[in-house]
Amino acid sequence: MSASAVPRLGRGVPAWLLRVAVLVAGVFVVAIPTADGALLGTLFIMCPLVVIAIYAPASPAPSGLVIAAAVMAALTGDDPLRPAVLLMIPAVHLFHVTCGLAGLVPLRGRLHPRALLRPALRFLLVEAIVFAFVGVAALLPVTQIPASIEIAALAGLVVVAVLILLWHQQSFRQRRDGSHTRSGASHTGSGGH
Repeated sequence: MSASAVPRLGRGVPAWLLRVAVLVAGVFVVAIPTADGALLGTLFIMCPLVVIAIYAPASPAPSGLVIAAAVMAALTGDDPLRPAVLLMIPAVHLFHVTCGLAGLVPLRGRLHPRALLRPALRFLLVEAIVFAFVGVAALLPVTQIPASIEIAALAGLVVVAVLILLWHQQSFRQRRDGSHTRSGASHTGSGGH
C-alpha cells in the first residue's frame, strides 16, 4: 500500500483525557450523595473506587462505585424524585460511559473527537428515555396505583425492550455485513496483484 493510499485521520487528542473525564464524573458521583446527607464515611468507600477506576477503568471498581452510589441514594432520603437522585442518574451514567471508553482506548493512544459522537448520542438517548420515565413517575399518584396504569407501564417496558433488541440486532447485522464486504474487497484486491 502506498503512502498516498493511507487515510489521514488527524492527530486527535490524548487518550489520557478519558481518564480525566472518569475522574470528573467520579467526583460528581461521590459529591452528590455526600451533599445529600450521606455520612462522610462513604468517602472512604467511594473515593478509592474512583481512584481504582481511573487506573483500571475496565476493572470491577466502576461497578462497585455505581452500586455504592445507588445504595447511598436509597439510604439518605425517602423521596425517589428528589434533586440528588435526579442528578445522580446522569452522573452515574456518565461515569459508566467514560470508564467504558477509557477501558477501550490505550492510555498512551490518541482519540479522534469524532469517535465520541455515537457514544454521546447514545448517552443523550438513554437519558431522554430515563427522564421520560421519571416524568411519568412524577405524574403518578402517591396512593395506590390503578391496575390500568400498571398494565400500561408493563406494556411500555416490553415495547422498549423489543425496540432495544431490534436496534442491537440491526446494528450487529450492519457491522457483520460491513466486515464481510470490506474483507471480501480487500481479499479480491490482493488476489489481483
